Amino acid sequence: MGGGERTGRFEALDAGRGVCALAVAFFHMPLVHPLKQQVWFPNLQFCVDVFFVLSGFVLLHAYGDRLGTGRQVLRFGLMRVGRLWPLHAATLSLLVLLEALRLAYLSHHAGPAVATPPFGPGHRPVEIVTHLLFLQNFRTFGDYSWNFPAWSIAVEFWASLVLAATVMAVGPRARLAFAGGAAAGALALWCLSPRTLFVIQNWGIVRCLFDLFLGCLAYTLRDALRLPRPAATGAEAVAFLALPALVLLAPAGPVGYGASLVFAAAIALFSHQRGAVSDLARARLPQCLGRWSFSIYLLHLPVIQVCTTVMHAIGQRTGLPRTVIVGHDQYLDVGSGPANLAVAAGLVAVTVPLAALTYRFVERPSLAWFRRNDARLAASAAAIRADDAVLAPR
Repeated sequence: MGGGERTGRFEALDAGRGVCALAVAFFHMPLVHPLKQQVWFPNLQFCVDVFFVLSGFVLLHAYGDRLGTGRQVLRFGLMRVGRLWPLHAATLSLLVLLEALRLAYLSHHAGPAVATPPFGPGHRPVEIVTHLLFLQNFRTFGDYSWNFPAWSIAVEFWASLVLAATVMAVGPRARLAFAGGAAAGALALWCLSPRTLFVIQNWGIVRCLFDLFLGCLAYTLRDALRLPRPAATGAEAVAFLALPALVLLAPAGPVGYGASLVFAAAIALFSHQRGAVSDLARARLPQCLGRWSFSIYLLHLPVIQVCTTVMHAIGQRTGLPRTVIVGHDQYLDVGSGPANLAVAAGLVAVTVPLAALTYRFVERPSLAWFRRNDARLAASAAAIRADDAVLAPR
């Protein structure tokens, strides 16, 4: 079977995940470059919705037939911990270490006040606990606590448990239930955030549930987009162009809710991997970026933190770079728009090989450990059921 069939991987979708991770990393770079001033730039946040929709699609594909009992849902939850928590904890630990080093340095080197004092707001020790428990998005300490991109990891964990419970109750092919879940999520978002899809703090889980259920619905409807190769190539080309067009052209406001519908259709299309665009996506580099995408997503904030700390240290001695205020946010300015753009792109580029290392030494070993223990639990449960069958009265 091909990579998009039941027993394989959706390799074309993996490549898309890598591109989205790079886009999110670039979006977060705190430099005043020319693109940041463009009206479309905030729409790069659509990439998070691509992640959510894709997660719903892939989770239903991988686990849909294995969520029939409470025990299976519990095992699913443990596997989600194994997939998400180790790298999350590792990158959080790195940020805590950097903060401790900042504290040690500043305690022995008097100088001008820094923009963000060590272990101050957003970096308080108590906030570490909420991050470790995936609770940082639930009315805790604001949008930008520690590794703030991890808000999406936290809400996806809890939303995936809701999804698993739903599948246990209604089955993996309950299109009406998934459509109802997506519609309920959209209605809740409309009430809670009528002006934008890009809600994060406090209500990010509603956004995630909306997208996850759309991904599940797309999975149940994917056979409708199983096209012959010539038609698949044309459809993939249209979808490939439609996604950046949404970023460039979608106006601010609730119109953005419709973007997730486009993402769901595109994911269902590319899951069959029958067109020429999918062939390109299955090349070595896109596949590597797909494998490293989770590490890119969580590691780029520590890279930003190191860069910001170094630049502030240089600034205390030379007066450059400058810190400027745009709206309500602080950004770094190294002297010109093109220079700022180059530094932002350079930081994204630096993140990629570091992400390859964390993928190899954190993601893979930890997930393998959880899988081994899950297999042992499954074998033990099977043995217990066999013993019960033998000992049962006849």
